[in-house]
Amino acid sequence: MPDTDAARAYLGAAQAGCPLASLPASAVVAGGSPLALGLAAGLAAAGAKVVLIEDDAHDAQRAQDMLTRAGARDGITITTDPRLANDAPLILAPPPQFASIARLTASDALLIALSDGMATTATLPPDCVQIFTATPPPQLGVVEVLDGPHGPPDALHRTYALLRALGGQPVAVPFFLGPRLIARLEDMAEALVFDGATPWEVDTAMTARGFALGPCAAQDQRGLDLTYARHRAEDRAGEPRNVPLIARMVPEGRLGRHGGVGWYRYPGGGGRVIDPLIEDLAREEAHFARHPLREIGPEEIIQRCLLALLDEAAILLHEGAPAATIDLICCHATGFPVDEGGPLFAAKRAGFAQVLKQFTALTPSMQPSDALLELATQAG
Repeated sequence: MPDTDAARAYLGAAQAGCPLASLPASAVVAGGSPLALGLAAGLAAAGAKVVLIEDDAHDAQRAQDMLTRAGARDGITITTDPRLANDAPLILAPPPQFASIARLTASDALLIALSDGMATTATLPPDCVQIFTATPPPQLGVVEVLDGPHGPPDALHRTYALLRALGGQPVAVPFFLGPRLIARLEDMAEALVFDGATPWEVDTAMTARGFALGPCAAQDQRGLDLTYARHRAEDRAGEPRNVPLIARMVPEGRLGRHGGVGWYRYPGGGGRVIDPLIEDLAREEAHFARHPLREIGPEEIIQRCLLALLDEAAILLHEGAPAATIDLICCHATGFPVDEGGPLFAAKRAGFAQVLKQFTALTPSMQPSDALLELATQAG
């Protein structure tokens, strides 16, 4: 039975005391990510005049096509000229775009960086507030707001008010949690496909388990190019990967939904359909790597994905994030069943000793992190 008390306890981390505020009359949004486009559409729908700045003419055309298909084109000027950001009271942009935009804004402008959780922030203005969310408006939901100094004392307060006005629930975090949890689930899904499952088998198993969306379909929505960039950054940091699927898919143009094809195909920009070619690609890469294929049932898919999320949650807890916030973010960012209260609460309820047995019972087994072993020891 759903544990509604757990859900209420662990999903009640909304920040209180932050009143709604009127939205600014104008705003600048940069970048063609789903989040940037969703924020631009949300601000325009609320009556703001929005300038959407893209890197080049190709990206501008793609953004126009996507907004037009979504019926959200009105009130948005699409350009490649950052000078149109002049004197805007609100700027929302990924960290790489801030260098060319922030210097053109009004001195009292609210600057919000749309973080992907891994991009360098060394060049961000000191008064910039960093946020992350896994879903754009109109389902903005939980938004992580990086806690810390933000220049003007009201910058954080104004950010909270803006997010609430757009339908979001801002939550302060010491460091971004969602990207880490998403990455762990994405990498497990890719490994399962490399081992012999199909993306639709992974997604079907996880949605049957209660997840809001399967990890492969969710990754298509966010964009496989984001995962590809993360993997390349991990390679440069000395953390090479031995699962080559994304490394082949993205250079071949499989960018996800915004590119028309990823783990699935999206004919005409519509809903996803199964793409048998991705199964052939995965089997081919396994052959090249001399990687043995095997039958993987739905129960194993579910167990490996849940254990991966729990392990990452334990690491985040060890690094100083609050347990309630980790569970809240995990439910929102990965689609973990809300009624179960999050991976940490669910593991505590089931008993950590029992959960650790599931790691070794798998074939091949999974190795829990030191953080999870320590947490299990503390829990008795």
